[in-house]
Amino acid sequence: MLEYIFVFFVAILVGAINGVAGGASVISYPVLLATGMPPVTAAITNALGVTPANFFALISVRHQMRAFLREYRQLITISIAGSIIGAVLLLSVPPRVFEMIVPFLLLFASFSFLIRPKPDRGRHQRLVEKITIGASGFYCGYFGPGQGVIVIAALARDAARDPKTLNTIKNVIVGWTSIISNIIYVFSGRAQWSFVIALALGASIGGGVGGLWAGRISPAFYRALIITVGFGASLWLFHRYYLA
Repeated sequence: MLEYIFVFFVAILVGAINGVAGGASVISYPVLLATGMPPVTAAITNALGVTPANFFALISVRHQMRAFLREYRQLITISIAGSIIGAVLLLSVPPRVFEMIVPFLLLFASFSFLIRPKPDRGRHQRLVEKITIGASGFYCGYFGPGQGVIVIAALARDAARDPKTLNTIKNVIVGWTSIISNIIYVFSGRAQWSFVIALALGASIGGGVGGLWAGRISPAFYRALIITVGFGASLWLFHRYYLA
C-alpha cells in the first residue's frame, strides 16, 4: 500500500513538471523499476499513467485548443504515425535490448534541448522540425520518458515561440501521440493497472497545477529544469544498466 501512495505523490511532482516543461516522466520510470517491475512493463505502465498530465495542463488554455489543433495538425499526425511504429517495436524486441538502448535515448533527449533556437523560419527548418517530431513520436511509442524534451527542442528552434506557447504545443502533440500508443499498450496485457491508476491520479493533479505555472516561469529556468531532469535520469539509467 505504501508503494502506491509513494507513486501517487511522485506522480503529482511529475505531472507538475510535465505541465510546466515536460520530460519529468523520467522520474516516475525509475520509481516503477524500483518496485520490481520489468523494464518494458515499467515503460508501458509509466506511459499510461502520466498521459493525463498533458491534458490537464491544457485546462488553462482550453479556449485556444481549436486554433492550436488546426495549426499543428500536421505535426500531430506525423508524431502519431511514429508512435505507432515505436509501440509495435517495443512489444516485439527482447527486453534486454530495450534496457541497453534506453539510457542513450534519454541522453539524446537531454542533449537535444541544448540546441540553441535560431530565428530562421525557412523551408529547411520546417523539414527538420517535421523529421524531429516524427522521431519524437517513435520515441514516445518505444520508450516515452523525455519525449516532451525532444518536442520542445524541435519547436524552440523557431525563436518566435515563447515558453508558454512552446509548452502548450508540446502538451497537445505529446498528449494526442500518447493516446494512440497507449491504445496499443492497453491490449498488450503488460500494464500494471494499480500503478497506472496511482500515476494517473497524481499526474492529473500535478498537470493542472503545472499548466497554470507554465506562463509564469522564465525561459532560463525553463531550460534548466528540463536539462537537469533529463541528464539526471539518463545518468541514473547508465549506472543501472551498465555499471551496476
